[in-house]
Amino acid sequence: MEDRFNKNRTERKSYDKRTLPIRRVAKVTKGGKRLRFSTVVVVGDRAGSVGVALGRGADVKSAVEQGERLAVKVMKKIELIGDTIPHEITHKYGAAIVLLRPARPGTGVIAGSSVRLVLEMAGIDNVYGKILGSPESNANAYCTFRALKLLRKDRVLERMTKMRERIQIKEESDREKKIKEEKRRKESKKRGNDPRQNKFQKRDRKQNNKVIDKK
Repeated sequence: MEDRFNKNRTERKSYDKRTLPIRRVAKVTKGGKRLRFSTVVVVGDRAGSVGVALGRGADVKSAVEQGERLAVKVMKKIELIGDTIPHEITHKYGAAIVLLRPARPGTGVIAGSSVRLVLEMAGIDNVYGKILGSPESNANAYCTFRALKLLRKDRVLERMTKMRERIQIKEESDREKKIKEEKRRKESKKRGNDPRQNKFQKRDRKQNNKVIDKK
């Protein structure tokens, strides 16, 4: 049981979670109005995996938890090339139409509404996004997620050498980030700024203060 509990905790920590605006739905029944809440939850590890799902519940917390649980189940690994998408794609989902286009290094994520949120949670650093259909945020989030799942990089890598270079640049930048983070952690430990140590120190201080107050 302990191994299973620890495994679930590591799975939860391996991704980030963001929610779209929460909606309140009122259903008129014989006894009166019945209020329920719904929201679209976007989860991703910012390294190529992303999931989108709708959660419903009697309160906001249960709606977000249901959406998070369903989004983790449908999370998919997107075929990216370095820090961008392999090719241009236009996808239609209901009334929503989304256009995604690769961008040069340093461009950033040029997109709005829920399209930007899904792209950022997937870990795409340079991309153009354009909403061509309905401005409805939930539909655009689903449309973007489905468009990302349709991306394929094999043919692009075979023909375009510049895209191969993008992968090498991305790997080198990731290594540099890891090295910098390790240096910061070592320096913070030497200075005594480790957050875990600070948490234990604060707890010990509170306990000592309680003992003094009792005396």
